[in-house]
Amino acid sequence: MAREAQSGGVAFFRSNRPSLRDGEREYILLEFHEPLPPEHEPVALGDTWRAERRLRDFAQDYFNLRTLRELIHTHAIARPFEPFTEEQVVRQAAMLFSRGQVRLARAPLVMVPGTVPPLEKKATEEAAPVEEKVRLMIQVVDDVTEDPISDLELNLKLPDGSEKKVKTDDDGRIELSDLTQGRVKVTTVIEGATLNETLAFAKAGVLPALQPAGKKTRKRRKGVSGSFLARIISHKVSDGETLESIAESYELTADALAKFNWGTTDPEKIQSHLLIDVGCTTKDDSGKFVLSSEDNPGIIYVARPLDMDWVALEQRHIWRVKKLPEPRLYLFSA
Repeated sequence: MAREAQSGGVAFFRSNRPSLRDGEREYILLEFHEPLPPEHEPVALGDTWRAERRLRDFAQDYFNLRTLRELIHTHAIARPFEPFTEEQVVRQAAMLFSRGQVRLARAPLVMVPGTVPPLEKKATEEAAPVEEKVRLMIQVVDDVTEDPISDLELNLKLPDGSEKKVKTDDDGRIELSDLTQGRVKVTTVIEGATLNETLAFAKAGVLPALQPAGKKTRKRRKGVSGSFLARIISHKVSDGETLESIAESYELTADALAKFNWGTTDPEKIQSHLLIDVGCTTKDDSGKFVLSSEDNPGIIYVARPLDMDWVALEQRHIWRVKKLPEPRLYLFSA
């Protein structure tokens, strides 16, 4: 199937050079490996969102729309004669351009005697991308209930190099407008965090749309909250390990590890948590619990700051988080 799609695409590009027209301007379509023809100028459409905007303008012309429809057919995105709508054609074609599978090049302007080249239009086209402002859109929700997480602080490094601290609103959202093109780096601070007040990052995705502003959300369930956000590692203890050795392997101190897991550095309280939370059953000669591979659940949690430098603008990101540890039932016998 891939070979058929590839051969079909080659035939499409070689048999009759596909092109798009915008007034007097002609733009040719190139495969990713094809060299730029002489006197042609490459045209960068940007990410998927920007490519959709530009292609949507092209698709207003019937012949341009037909070319785009043939383009996605030859790349096996759609079967021949499949009834794709104009919007679907634009979106699928934008994916091909944003992934680099297809490129766009502006053909040299053919002058007709007695006409004046459209200098003002060209200057406007080149200046528009510089002036265009874009948005950052993130929503944080509980991975199980999908309830929004409010008052969660994130540190942002914006495309212009400036830094900003923001908090999620009642709908779990962060929205910033009038940003320059680029990507945003998101980090979190977990200094002083404890497991009880920290949310674990589960996964990230992109939504077609965020919940409209002003629309009421479901009432958040009790316990779906947190002051910190982190990547949490569940370390399964093994024979011979100690809190000190585990902490050292993650470049922490034993006190910091105990403080995060149980909110205390008191030795007696730590012993109690080793019994109840870690499930230790073996003691050494001094009567203190020791870690063993037989411990159930036998988990020590380690927190790492969330550090994401790939957050694209003009995409609606949804981040799912959860509470750790999962609720457990304990049976005690007299």
